[in-house]
Amino acid sequence: MDLVQLRYFAQVAQLKSFTKASEALHITQPALTRQVLLLEEELGVQLLFRHSRGAEPTEAGVKLLAGAESIFRVVRDVTVEVAESSGRVAGTLRIGFPPSLGGFVIGMAVDAFQRKYPEVTFELREGLSNELRDHLLADRLDLAVLMIEADPPLVSVPLCAEELWVLQPPSGRILNSPRTYTLKMLAKQPLIQPGRTQLVRQYIESVALGQGISLHIVAEADALQVTKDLVRRGVGVHISPYSGIAADIKRGDFSGGPVQGLVISRYLVRRMDRPITLGIARFQEAMLETIQALHKSDHAIRPVTSKRAVIPS
Repeated sequence: MDLVQLRYFAQVAQLKSFTKASEALHITQPALTRQVLLLEEELGVQLLFRHSRGAEPTEAGVKLLAGAESIFRVVRDVTVEVAESSGRVAGTLRIGFPPSLGGFVIGMAVDAFQRKYPEVTFELREGLSNELRDHLLADRLDLAVLMIEADPPLVSVPLCAEELWVLQPPSGRILNSPRTYTLKMLAKQPLIQPGRTQLVRQYIESVALGQGISLHIVAEADALQVTKDLVRRGVGVHISPYSGIAADIKRGDFSGGPVQGLVISRYLVRRMDRPITLGIARFQEAMLETIQALHKSDHAIRPVTSKRAVIPS
């Protein structure tokens, strides 16, 4: 057994597909299958149950996957410690972020960071806050941007406060385009929002409930690009964190503006029982610097100095 075989097996077990794993690993599927078979022969157990839809780890495979992930973590930590002993920032950073930040903040931060620390590689994972929190707890991420302050075993650092904006077709085909919207103005308008488990929607609905307002949601869509397409077609309007729609409004693809009183907080969250490496510390600094730079031209997003959450728990 070696690390290469373990990585091949782990990729198949995690993706539950030889095809997807071979694409992710950039090797041919027959070569991948052979390595997994050799590993099964060496251990004398079946690790994966193959079926028409892919592959599932057997009970033995689940145990090996857990052990393999622990081994990978030790190797990664040792590699980083050796590199950092000479003052180098190197290794792989596994960063999670919400869809709204993907096209606005994360790219800027990663670009600036890699120019300064070219020996660092990134594994970037997009997801909603609850999903990213689970990945942190499972040690599949080193750092994530969440909308909720962390409780042990996680620890959080305030990143920014961000306004929620209305997104609608250009020239305000559904609503007139005032400088500032209110939830009362949006009460009878068709809304396209993510599912009920999404924290932004929970926050919007809790504020609306407090104001005695009932929102009219005509479609639920977790994929931001699908939401934008529905808005473009005039199906309804969308309330979103500013970072997710700012570029679209600036280009003139859509119109919109801030919703009075709706502001969310974002936090940089990591596991407190994992060492904060030099790479993680420097990337946290890069994210904060990115927010500060954006705030100079976009006041809809601003640094925060308090740990007090804006959204309800």
